[in-house]
Amino acid sequence: MKKTILTIAIALGASGAFAQTSLASKINQATQTATTASTYASQASAVASKLNSVLALTGTQKPQVATIVTDYLKSKANISSLATTNASDYTSKLSDLNSGMFSKLKTALTAVQYAKLLGLKTSKTTDVLSALFI
Repeated sequence: MKKTILTIAIALGASGAFAQTSLASKINQATQTATTASTYASQASAVASKLNSVLALTGTQKPQVATIVTDYLKSKANISSLATTNASDYTSKLSDLNSGMFSKLKTALTAVQYAKLLGLKTSKTTDVLSALFI
């Protein structure tokens, strides 16, 4: 009888510990997601601001470029976990994202602005713009 009660007590204790660990894990994931969202939003704002000053964007181009950059960085953040779990899938998806972003930027920018943007790719002073070329 004592062994049965002890076994039940251990089982209940273990399930309670598992539930707490699971809850802590979910809270940690939610915090990381919120932090990632905050990070790419501020990064997107910094990149769009830099592109505005470097490329002399028009009033029409500013929101277009900001949207393109924000969408790209958000999508990049969404696949970031693949970098450690499935590197080849991550590389493939990142390549697709890069191609899509540059294609959209090409239509939003003039030929001169786009050429200037591509020139930034090799520049050592790209600072916040490096997020676009990784």
